[in-house]
Amino acid sequence: MSKVFVSDKAVRPLKEYLTSRFEVVFTKGEGSFVDARIKTHTDLYMCQFGLGKAAEIFSGGRSVPEATYPGDAVYNAVATGKYFVHNTRITDVDLLSRAMSKSLNVVFVRQGYTRCNCLPVTDDSFITSDEGICKALAEEGAEVLLIENGHVILPGFPYGFIGGCAGNLLLDGEPALIFNGDLSAHSDYEKIAAFAKDRDVKLVFFEGYPLEDIGSILFSYR
Repeated sequence: MSKVFVSDKAVRPLKEYLTSRFEVVFTKGEGSFVDARIKTHTDLYMCQFGLGKAAEIFSGGRSVPEATYPGDAVYNAVATGKYFVHNTRITDVDLLSRAMSKSLNVVFVRQGYTRCNCLPVTDDSFITSDEGICKALAEEGAEVLLIENGHVILPGFPYGFIGGCAGNLLLDGEPALIFNGDLSAHSDYEKIAAFAKDRDVKLVFFEGYPLEDIGSILFSYR
């Protein structure tokens, strides 16, 4: 059965939607050294490799997420079937080794919170508000939609990020992006919707709830 890994701070309708369709593992961050404001963020403890039926979860590298950046971001990478995107100066050594064993195109970016800042749409297309990530991926031949920064909340911080409030998974066998909150309230909603539609990727979101960064929604098909 497919599994979804998500923070227990996700909004109620997202939890209900996911639990009605998948086996769901809620991240609580118990015993974690990570900052209490983000200790339930799933993408600080594991990394999703691949999309769709190729999706699998990597966890259990030799690094233990630390209390502060960059030590808390060692697993916060984006890994599709084509690219591995992270600040490879801080990547957990076992995670980086897995990426290299899969012959992925390793793309170095300065932002350690890469998965927070970058939402994979397909194996070679992405959405981000980070200009550095956008530039690095575009130079490697990827298609990137650069959106306005902000419009995603993260309690205790000035703002959160698009990747941190969303995930890429299969719904009824079809690719979809699912969001923790109301994507239609984002200033770049129309651009995001068009970008996803052009790639035959469905959007699922929950009106009436603010978009909140909860540390990504990660998916495993295996």
